[in-house]
Amino acid sequence: MNSLKNHLSLIIALTTLLMSLQAFLSITAMIKKYEVSLSDDYAIVILAKDRLGFDGIKRFIPYADSLESIDTAVVFNEVKETLSESNLAYLKNAMPFFYRLKLNRYPSIDDRVLIEKELSKIDSVVRVETFAKTENKIYKLLLLNKTILMVFAVLMFFVGILLIVRQMEVWRFEHSRRITIMAIFGAPLWLRSAVLFRLSFIDSMISVLIVGGLFYYVSADSTFASLLTDIGLSEVQYDPIFSTLLLLGLSLFVSLSSALYVIFNAEEQNE
Repeated sequence: MNSLKNHLSLIIALTTLLMSLQAFLSITAMIKKYEVSLSDDYAIVILAKDRLGFDGIKRFIPYADSLESIDTAVVFNEVKETLSESNLAYLKNAMPFFYRLKLNRYPSIDDRVLIEKELSKIDSVVRVETFAKTENKIYKLLLLNKTILMVFAVLMFFVGILLIVRQMEVWRFEHSRRITIMAIFGAPLWLRSAVLFRLSFIDSMISVLIVGGLFYYVSADSTFASLLTDIGLSEVQYDPIFSTLLLLGLSLFVSLSSALYVIFNAEEQNE
C-alpha cells in the first residue's frame, strides 16, 4: 500500500506537469490556426490622393501580402442621380483612391499602430484605417488563456520538481540498505541506483500514457470539435506520436535528473 502511494505521488506530480505543458502547446497551436483565419479576413484600408504601388507599400510594411484597389463605382452610382454632371465630375476628381492592404500574418494592436505610423509617412496617403481599437474577443480570450497557462506551467514545473525530488529521497531511503550492501561489494554508482532509474522510467511512462490518452480522447471528441466550430475556431489536430515523444522526453528528463540529483547529493553527504 505504501509502495502504491509512493508511485501515485510521482505519477500525479509528473501528470500535472505534463498536462499543463500539453495544454499550453495545444492552445498555442489553436491561436496560430485562429490567427491564420483572422489574417484571411483582416485588411487595412488606405485612402490616398494618388495611386499607390505595392512595392512602395512593401518598403514600409515588410509583411504586406497584397494591395487591392477598392472600386468606388458603387458610390458614384448611388449619388449620380442627385448631382449635376459638373458636381459629379468634381466629386470624381476629388475622390481619393481607396486601397485594401492584406498582410501575411495577423497583426497585434501594437503592430497596427506602427503600420499606421509608417504608412502615414507616404506623402500621398490621406488616411489609414487599421481598426487598432477593434480586437476579436475570442482572440483576446485565447491570448489570456495562453498567458495563464504559461504561468501555471512554470509554477507547476518548479512545484513538480520539488515533489519529484522529495519522492526520490523517499525511494532512496527505502532502498538505502540495499544500496549500502551493493556499495560494500564495490558496485558502481549507476548499478546501486538502478532501482531509482527503473521506478522513474515506469512512472514516467504511466504519466505520459495518462496525459496522452486524455488529450487524444478530447481531440477526438465530436462535442469538443463542435464547440470549437461554434466559436469560430478551427479544429486543432492532435499529433499523438509527436506529443507522446515530447512528453516522454520531458518526463524522463525531469524524473531522471531528479534521481541523479538525489543520488549525487547523498554521495556527497556520505563522504
